[in-house]
Amino acid sequence: MKKCPDCGMVIANQAIRCPKCKFDFAEAPDAGVAAAPAASTPAASAPSASGKASAGIMPMVDVTADNVDELYAQLKASIVKRKEEFDHFIDFLENRTAWLTAPASTKGSLACEKGLLIRSVAVTKQLLRIKDTLMPQLDEESAIIIGLFHDVGKVGVEGKPYYLVEESISTSSSALGLSFSSRISSSAPATKSYSVNPKLVNMHIGVRSLYLVSQYMLLSDDEAQAISYAAETDLLDCNVSPYTLVLETAIKMQKTIYENIDTVNSYSFTVIK
Repeated sequence: MKKCPDCGMVIANQAIRCPKCKFDFAEAPDAGVAAAPAASTPAASAPSASGKASAGIMPMVDVTADNVDELYAQLKASIVKRKEEFDHFIDFLENRTAWLTAPASTKGSLACEKGLLIRSVAVTKQLLRIKDTLMPQLDEESAIIIGLFHDVGKVGVEGKPYYLVEESISTSSSALGLSFSSRISSSAPATKSYSVNPKLVNMHIGVRSLYLVSQYMLLSDDEAQAISYAAETDLLDCNVSPYTLVLETAIKMQKTIYENIDTVNSYSFTVIK
């Protein structure tokens, strides 16, 4: 491992450019050759949930409805090289689709309003925290784009959301015996459930995600495969790009571990609230 002389980031010896500050080691071949601690980024040594600094991979931030907007804004602000096309796509998503309100699925803990945004931001955070260990060659902006948009097909298309909202009034046993009209009051909590819109043309979520993104952004082959197949790599018959593999890892880490509080607690995964 070597340390970038400009920002201090620790990266693999074979890396020719710092993924954070873009320092070019080819122009200064002797720079940063000294061995460095295991922490990949300054954030990796940030205080953990216990208040102690931790070496190595940075702890995961617990992405919730309360902090997702702030974390999402930080990710958007990190895009510089493809800012114009990225901003155009974001404008489309935020103003002409259900991107900011759609659930992540019809079942589970994120079958709720903003569930899709929460998972998309969380997967992106997972990807950013592990990429320097698994694949330092992956550019940070590219990681944000494939992480944030890998599931964007779940917005559907303009005018046809992928998920339909079904609201119902919950009733309790204490309401039995009352007339139907008297039981529907402003105090009765409304619960939401979701179903898939049958009027949409059927296609894999990854394919729809690529369809939407590619209308606004020029993607590399690796980025296109990652967005299309990271959640279904078995369809690639083992011909998996490294981008797809590392994104698949981030998705699985998020869905199978960090969205399951029992797993987080049982195996002592560190999460910053």
